Amino acid sequence: MTTNSHPQVPASPQNLFLLALGELAVVLRKSLLPHLAAGLGLFLITSYVTYVCVLQPLHLPAWVSAALAGGFFLFYGVLAFAYAVAAACVFAVRAACITWESFIDDVVELVKDKVASKIDNMNEGLAKDQAKAVVAGSVREVVSLFKRKDRKSLVRWLSALLLGVLAFALRSVLVARIIQAAGTTVQLSKLFAGRATLVGAVFLNLRFFSTALLSLVYAAGAGVVLFNFLFVFWIK
Repeated sequence: MTTNSHPQVPASPQNLFLLALGELAVVLRKSLLPHLAAGLGLFLITSYVTYVCVLQPLHLPAWVSAALAGGFFLFYGVLAFAYAVAAACVFAVRAACITWESFIDDVVELVKDKVASKIDNMNEGLAKDQAKAVVAGSVREVVSLFKRKDRKSLVRWLSALLLGVLAFALRSVLVARIIQAAGTTVQLSKLFAGRATLVGAVFLNLRFFSTALLSLVYAAGAGVVLFNFLFVFWIK
């Protein structure tokens, strides 16, 4: 297992993951405030449209209108805050991908070691279906080494998001290599050959998946704004 990139700590899975998660936390702190501002904007727009276009035209008693408005504002506030935190987390994952090459390299080495422990000889030909099963199982076992049991729900959520994206990207790249191998069998030693190329492929997948997820999150926010404008136009 490679340790040159992390000389200051023991090369254990938890320590490697803590380093990567620490880098993610730094980016998250820098991105949280702008996304909270965006969430506040969504809250204000939606609350204003709801009050002006829905509650006021009903001409309800003042206490009923105030109670309904308070309920709507509380509901919108919770949703806006959850949206802002989720968007900041996904943005942080995408931004932190830039600094995770060494962490990915260590994870690839762990997966390789786990694969080697399951078969007698990595140079022997293995049926592609069996190779897929061995690789997928090894990725799952390695990712489980990084799982944390923090009491803080936000830390657990961030860890789950990071590990899910990492596992999906790593498994996708390795399975794609298996499929592209010539013949009906594959040598797993060749599968992990060219570590720099393999890490680069996983890194690009991480950026692609996190970018796609971030685009969906931003599209959802834009959709809420567009819906409010269309609703106002339709009412008028």
